[in-house]
Amino acid sequence: MSDPTEQLVYSHKNNRQIALYAMPRFGINIFIGIIDFALFFLYEDVYNLDPLLVGVGSMLGKLSIALSNFFLGWISDHTKSPLGRRKPYLYLMTPLLAVFYLLLLLPGLILGANPTENKLFLWFVTFNCLSQAFYAITIIYHSWTAEQFPSSQRPRVSAFQNGFNFLGTTVVVLFSMLVLTDVKDEIQLNPAQIPREYLVSVIIFALILVGLVYVTTTVMPVEQTPRYTTKLLDDLRVIIRNKNLILVCILQGICSFAWAMISALLLGYTENVLKLEGSTYIIIAGAMISTMIASLFVWEKYIRRQGKEKALARVFIIGIIVTPFSLLGYFHFSASIAFALPFIIALAIAMGGWYLFPYIIYADIAEKDMKETGELKAGIYMGFPSIILNIFQAFSLLLTGWITGINRSVANVPDSEPFSIGFLLWGPIASLILIISFFYAKKFVKLDFNNRNQENSK
Repeated sequence: MSDPTEQLVYSHKNNRQIALYAMPRFGINIFIGIIDFALFFLYEDVYNLDPLLVGVGSMLGKLSIALSNFFLGWISDHTKSPLGRRKPYLYLMTPLLAVFYLLLLLPGLILGANPTENKLFLWFVTFNCLSQAFYAITIIYHSWTAEQFPSSQRPRVSAFQNGFNFLGTTVVVLFSMLVLTDVKDEIQLNPAQIPREYLVSVIIFALILVGLVYVTTTVMPVEQTPRYTTKLLDDLRVIIRNKNLILVCILQGICSFAWAMISALLLGYTENVLKLEGSTYIIIAGAMISTMIASLFVWEKYIRRQGKEKALARVFIIGIIVTPFSLLGYFHFSASIAFALPFIIALAIAMGGWYLFPYIIYADIAEKDMKETGELKAGIYMGFPSIILNIFQAFSLLLTGWITGINRSVANVPDSEPFSIGFLLWGPIASLILIISFFYAKKFVKLDFNNRNQENSK
């Protein structure tokens, strides 16, 4: 019986080809950022939808992500067409995602200025769930990594993808500062009248999303994999029995408590605790994003030389050491760029390293499973973890909200606005979570597989 990896046509691709594959993350990340705006500000503050109903609609959206990611990952694994397994879904689902995204962001165009609460809630739930469900194109897209790139190139692919992620985040930050600041007041005054700059911006973002996915889908070759006829429940049993996959999912879930907290609070910590604003705040935000982008490629080289397990351990160690320094925000001297800049940069280095791993590890585990079963089911291996991760992420957001909502307030600068003591405590809490993650990973998780097809990049 031939080695099943021979069914794949791998070729080491240059940086231009990798960038072409990675660039849809730019449009996708803009989409995510603007959707966050829509869920909270637009429906709760502008249209005065009951916060409980916003919470219910958001929860239903998370459930639709979990279900669609798993189901569509499995469906794409079992698709046979002249365009292969992934391309048909990317071509069909991306424009529909953009349409649902526009309808979610622009309810006033159809519902008018004063829709009833029932109509608004139904609109929100419908298009939030559809948008989140069709967001499963990202699972199909990331499943392609295992079929397009050998294991040795996947860290670089992930570095490029995260680089485009951070560029998308930069656009969202600039859009929030330059457009949304004025647009919020205009929409609140007249919800039926959509400001032109907002309308044009979201349409451009939708076109970017569709355009980049279409370019990548068109230029990438059709993967060479056989058709699979196994049933959904049989595949699910195989997934559940894959002990290492489950252990990796749990690791990522545990980590999400720390990384979600750091991501959500870092710039807020800079503003509320370190009292940095204006041009200084922009410098700090720019330093964080540029450091993350640069660190991606440093970590990518480290992974190729030392392996994923050692690299992940170093990421945890940096996070464990640096996060407790948030406590220094209690002292007056911390309210300066001299403290903020090295603190933010050190955390950005750790975050950049962590963000590399999710795009790599599930493709590697799927390929290892192929050696044992003869079938590469990258779609279901990318989709299944979302069920577990969405549960962990929901609780991680709850923990973050609880920490920053602690009633006891402190002030580190005389005559300044006090802040919740939770803005100091998040660092030691995150460090404790990362300590648990470090020892858990060291004891239970395997990320470096002996793979005949792995080649050392030079």
